[in-house]
Amino acid sequence: MAAVVGVSLLAPLAPSAAQATTRVAVPYVTVRVSSVNGSGCPVGSSVVTSVPDQTAFTVSFSQFRVTGGSYKNCVVSVRVSVPAGWTYAVYEVNNRGFGVLDSGASGRLVMNSWFTGFPWTLRADQTFRGPFDDFWQTTSAAPSLTYAPCGASTNLTLNNTLRVTGATTSSMELFAQDLRVSTIFRLQWRQC
Repeated sequence: MAAVVGVSLLAPLAPSAAQATTRVAVPYVTVRVSSVNGSGCPVGSSVVTSVPDQTAFTVSFSQFRVTGGSYKNCVVSVRVSVPAGWTYAVYEVNNRGFGVLDSGASGRLVMNSWFTGFPWTLRADQTFRGPFDDFWQTTSAAPSLTYAPCGASTNLTLNNTLRVTGATTSSMELFAQDLRVSTIFRLQWRQC
């Protein structure tokens, strides 16, 4: 099953309090995958796309599926090209997926995200317990904003680990079949 990034699906999402305030028009940025490593993201199975209004970007996985008794991880390094005079912080990360867990089984997502050379800025650690057969989502909000350094080019790293315990008939996926978007990074902009 291939993941197709549904950028237009993100536009109708309700703005957060951070986005609702009046702000200067943000600059145009580009995002691209610098490196991908891990059993959950074989080469060519991860796509990064920015949202047209520059308030977020997405990482989509097409092969991040784990069955009972195993785990997979994926480390994605994303290069966000920001024009001079601007910087950004990631204030929230949402992960989405689908799970089918038998009674007694569990699935756990652990997510960490940080700017290269800086402490971890966001973390999610959530466990889902069977019986479960539904879409799932985790939301990780930054306790305080850590901005990328002004005038420097810094990668943003995402490290996801998905683990399932129980019978091999149980499984979890880090890609939502309804929206085709796995991970959403929500951005806060400021001028340097």
